[in-house]
Amino acid sequence: MTTRRPFRISLAVTAAAVTVFYLSACSATPTAASAGAAGASSAASPITVTNCATEVTLDKPAQRIVMVNNDALANVEVLGAVDRVVALTVTPQPGLYDDATYDTLDSLGLLSTETNSTGGSIVSRESILAADPDLVIAPENAVDRAALAASGIAVYSPSAYCTDPGPELREKATFDRVWDEVRTLGALLGESQRADDEIASATNSVSDPAPDAGTAAALYVSSGGSVLSPYGAPSMVTPVFAAAGLTNVYADSDERVFDANIEDIISRDPHTIVLLYGSGDPQDTIDAFLSAPGVSALSAVKDHRVVALKFAYTDPPSMLSIQGPAQLSALLAALA
Repeated sequence: MTTRRPFRISLAVTAAAVTVFYLSACSATPTAASAGAAGASSAASPITVTNCATEVTLDKPAQRIVMVNNDALANVEVLGAVDRVVALTVTPQPGLYDDATYDTLDSLGLLSTETNSTGGSIVSRESILAADPDLVIAPENAVDRAALAASGIAVYSPSAYCTDPGPELREKATFDRVWDEVRTLGALLGESQRADDEIASATNSVSDPAPDAGTAAALYVSSGGSVLSPYGAPSMVTPVFAAAGLTNVYADSDERVFDANIEDIISRDPHTIVLLYGSGDPQDTIDAFLSAPGVSALSAVKDHRVVALKFAYTDPPSMLSIQGPAQLSALLAALA
């Protein structure tokens, strides 16, 4: 399995190239920022939203999208705009999206990349410009907004990856963060009404309280099991857990994700361990965790209450997060 946490990249744009670096979670604080959407827009009126404390303006709804990673793909999908994606850097993970989404994106080649000495990817600036986008969707530390703006290209960053979030995004996350993401992207795509309709429908699916299923910790396992990283209150783990009847034992932390020693995890005694993984066989993730020093002392391990959930069903906030409770509940039911 990979030893790098998913969804952590840095892209330095220079005059010649845009470089994507995969960073460890301890090297930068992963957080979310508010993204306020503008009101209804039309092709005749500029569209302005606030994203990562920066105003993003388009003269008309975005029609050509380059996606650096696929963190916002679920939201693009529900807004009916997958056919506007003209270039990708990563192949969409299987099993997460509609068949039509895969069919549409299968026709696109990935932007050419090279691997640098740190294991990251280098994407040439020219290859992005060659796609002729009017919108790039990427983590904020993955692109240079100013450099792309100079080329007439707007940048939208999923709120979990803003580099300088407001204090409100250190607070406990709720599904409102998903609604904010969908509304903001809906404004940029000229699909504000569709965004509202999708939100109204999705709200019903997470509105009913679930029976108490005890406490749990969500962990990302890296370095072959030697590094365990819990997810705190600002992560979407917290509302996904709550909707599945679980209480996040790290809901007292104002960090989205951080490294913890096994002694601290043991002291919190989570009834269930939920391992987050990006791709591959979930059993590999479970095996890596069980090989970590000291985990045998956890009640959840002794009671065989360890499950693996695809990372995309939690963070970053997206319409996949709305599916998270059902996915998690199915895993818990299998334990019973």
